[in-house]
Amino acid sequence: MPAHRRPAVGTSLFARTVHGLEQVAEAELREQGCTVHAVTPRQLVLTAPAVLRPPRTVDDLFDLVLAVPDPGATKADLDALARALASAPLGVPPAPVLSVSASTAGRRTYSHLDVADAVGAVLASRLGAVYASRRDGAKPPPGAADWRVTIDASGVHIGLRGVRPPLHRRPWKVASVPGTLHPPVAAAMVRLAGIRAGDVVVDPCCGAGTLLAEAPPGTFRAGSDRAGVAAARTNAPDVPSFTADARALPYPTGSVDHVLTNPPWDRQVTSHGTFAEFVGEWRRVLRPGGRLTYLGPWDPPPGWRLVSRHPISLFGTRPVITVCAR
Repeated sequence: MPAHRRPAVGTSLFARTVHGLEQVAEAELREQGCTVHAVTPRQLVLTAPAVLRPPRTVDDLFDLVLAVPDPGATKADLDALARALASAPLGVPPAPVLSVSASTAGRRTYSHLDVADAVGAVLASRLGAVYASRRDGAKPPPGAADWRVTIDASGVHIGLRGVRPPLHRRPWKVASVPGTLHPPVAAAMVRLAGIRAGDVVVDPCCGAGTLLAEAPPGTFRAGSDRAGVAAARTNAPDVPSFTADARALPYPTGSVDHVLTNPPWDRQVTSHGTFAEFVGEWRRVLRPGGRLTYLGPWDPPPGWRLVSRHPISLFGTRPVITVCAR
């Protein structure tokens, strides 16, 4: 994925991430020399170097064009936001078509679509563009420049992504399966696990291979899944993968540094076996001190040393990333 080069619209960006991963994303951004100015649920406002590698733990990144106080909770208050945007310096290249997505926090008498349409109308007028509304489920046409508006306790942030796809849409992820993992969550799990070059990393419930694809180069990665691994082989063709039961893995005792996995939760994917059965086998294959990092609703298994727990909000569910050591 190419580096993100910022157009001349100011010195700031804002990142969107999964709720619960804000601190993980902040650490990744600081490692790249970013200065993080504010962290609120799902969002980080930052100043970045001129060239920034796409952060893997964020859903998307926007050039910050305008930041103003919260206009208020009523639909009439959107007029104040429109006036602020109408007089703000934009400094962005014109685009023939633009689209706007929006999100709000707190109780309000307007919807995210009302916000998007109010901002989109002003931007279209100022930039000489056609505004493609997302109302009624409409999708923007190909080539539309994408804008983002967020309204929360920290105020209003309006940003431009442009025509590139969102960062969470990994170019390698062309095959999917039910219950597949969101790539930024997989990237966060890799960071939290503490995986290092030379480690042996195994995902016994690999699904579409998302966790293995996000693991760093220089590690030995292998995946298996009882339901089959066709999607994993498509997404991560360089990673050995095979069909196997997570309760009976073909690895010698104590041969694995990390078990990194998103086991079935009995929601989208039915579990063939209990979590306790899985954990017993994973303990066997892990070396002494090896780590188990998993996403799911389960408490830390007894007899393991808890390293950390990170509750997140994911598509209407509240699983936890748990890291524990053998």
